[in-house]
Amino acid sequence: MKLSSRSVILVLFFMALLSGISISLAAEQGSSLVLKAEYDDGFCLSTTGEETLSLCLGGLLQVDYRHFRYESEDPNNDGFDIRRARLLLGGHVGDHFDFFFQYEFQGAASRRLLDGYANVHLLPFLSFRIGQFKTPFSLEQFTADKDLFFSERSMGFYLTPSRDLGLMAYASLWQDRINYGLGIFNGNGVDDSVKGDEDAPAVIGRVAFAPLRGLGNALWENLQVGGSLSYGRIDPTNVEIHVFTAGLTEFFDVASRAKFNIIREADSRRRYGAEFAWTYGPVALTAEYIHVLYKEVETSTNLFDIELENTYVSLVWFVTGEKPTLANGVYQPIKPLKSVWKGGWGAFGVGFRYDSFHGDESAYENLINAGDSVREATGYSIVLNWYLNPWARIVLDGTRTEFDEPLLIDRDPLKGTAIYSDHEDVIVARFQLQF
Repeated sequence: MKLSSRSVILVLFFMALLSGISISLAAEQGSSLVLKAEYDDGFCLSTTGEETLSLCLGGLLQVDYRHFRYESEDPNNDGFDIRRARLLLGGHVGDHFDFFFQYEFQGAASRRLLDGYANVHLLPFLSFRIGQFKTPFSLEQFTADKDLFFSERSMGFYLTPSRDLGLMAYASLWQDRINYGLGIFNGNGVDDSVKGDEDAPAVIGRVAFAPLRGLGNALWENLQVGGSLSYGRIDPTNVEIHVFTAGLTEFFDVASRAKFNIIREADSRRRYGAEFAWTYGPVALTAEYIHVLYKEVETSTNLFDIELENTYVSLVWFVTGEKPTLANGVYQPIKPLKSVWKGGWGAFGVGFRYDSFHGDESAYENLINAGDSVREATGYSIVLNWYLNPWARIVLDGTRTEFDEPLLIDRDPLKGTAIYSDHEDVIVARFQLQF
């Protein structure tokens, strides 16, 4: 779409929004479409006639300041960062089709399109999604970035398949007691990722159960358990693993700084996940376990498997009484009972998370240079969330990550000196605005 066309659409949109009146547009065959402006997780224009058409515009901005402390010298990594800057566009086309696009402006990388997919709703128990989107794996991975309680996901997030290109069947059943997703994907990540020689698709699925929902017992209304799995045949180009701390410091890498060029063959990649979530009143308890197995990785001298696993447990309490909820298998946005500038102080939530990553000895012995990566890391996070209103939030997150041996944090190419530390302390202050 040309810039001039986008400008016309935006002008019409904001005119309808500000005036609060319907706009009549002449259709191609002489009929008229009556549009109304409303807010529904974004600024929306929708028809009021028999044809159900809608177009919604949204956005997300997260600006961080990170302060680091290490065991010895300071690598001068403190500073501001735009963590996310996104434009969201979605809507409905008739009663059975909808679409969603999410574009990322942050960073210098060329992979800007995060989501681009269409949904087809065939039956109450069966819908299809096709395009590029989050794969159905893990509660934490599937929960929207704007709805996370901590500034960053756990270290286990980097073991999930994340976004990919494919086709998925999904639905919410039995009054939201069962949510499932099952799909076939390329297995290589987003659309412009490097493709390997293996053309077998990856199969990825997740199911979440809330068996006691709707039975009148508030204690167990939001008790949810679930599991995820994925399987796909791979080749050496798919054996790429990058795991980061809450300060976005890479501590496990088998692609760039490892002896990666000696990998000749790989058989398959299997992921397993188990999840637990429970909310009652202002408290939310969450736990997940993720296990990844790379089968029959072959180098010039050895044949071995790579096993990686991560476990986290988090507890969040909203001091001001807001109640976290689960719907469609994921956490929903928090809305303050009394917003700032509306007679209240907003919503305050405090939380703690324990996060543990473990890699087996085979990866460390065959693929990783000592110091560039570590086998084990344990994170302890404390977070304070202040929701000013449903759209603005301030996050203060402090995390200590302990490594099983000193990790290379920074290297000065001129002086030839290196900074190693057996732990990382980071404080993240974030301002988030969404609409």
